[in-house]
Amino acid sequence: MSKKQQNWNFRITNPGNFISFLKKLKLVDKSVPLEIEGGNLFAKVRTPDKSVIKYVSVDINDILEGDLPPNRLKIGILEINKLIDVFKYFGPEEELNLSVDSQPYDSDLIATGLKFSSNTLNIFVKCADISLLAYIDDNIQRQIHSTDGSEVNFEISKESFQKVSSLTGIESNSEELLNFDIEEDGVTIRGNSFQYHLIKGKKPNGFNDSSVYTIYKNQFSYIDQENSEIHFHDNRILVKSTESDSMIAIGLVEV
Repeated sequence: MSKKQQNWNFRITNPGNFISFLKKLKLVDKSVPLEIEGGNLFAKVRTPDKSVIKYVSVDINDILEGDLPPNRLKIGILEINKLIDVFKYFGPEEELNLSVDSQPYDSDLIATGLKFSSNTLNIFVKCADISLLAYIDDNIQRQIHSTDGSEVNFEISKESFQKVSSLTGIESNSEELLNFDIEEDGVTIRGNSFQYHLIKGKKPNGFNDSSVYTIYKNQFSYIDQENSEIHFHDNRILVKSTESDSMIAIGLVEV
């Protein structure tokens, strides 16, 4: 296959949405392979120990305007914070454009460089080698984030997420455990220094017997604080946002 360079030009119509998308990813990893396909901009990221896998997708029309490539375009970002920082150099009144240089590889396109530009400023970002990043296969991502086989599930509000996030700050040890006590009359989240009745007086969906699911406290910070569904499996907790196309799987701790 020809290695001829190809260039894709976009106008960034909503920098705020772009930044919000990137910030969801940086909660888990600083090095991220972004992908564009089928009208979506998405990414699959994981922690080094593979205990947390997160998927975030957004309609590209909510961020960019321009002709989309015919094949999947993979964009390796080595330092996502540096990519986010690019936006601060452009004023809100400036028209911001994105140019992506790429080369074909197998059936995909691999980005080699990015250029962010306005009428007065160009900023160049070199893309990372995809093979050096923690890339997650589509089939593995779909399997990990499937709700099939869920033992019990319930909805959790944005306000409850914010409450638990605040409570976890009471404890200073990031290795402390966070327990979800599933009972017939509700759900309690329990740390070493607090107990919070997440659901009271209501049976969780699929409840059969009292059980406890445990993760590390610091892993809770990887979850987007949005209205969501939580599904408990025998080896992981799956959180699916009902506000956006974002989901995260966190491996359970054996205690």
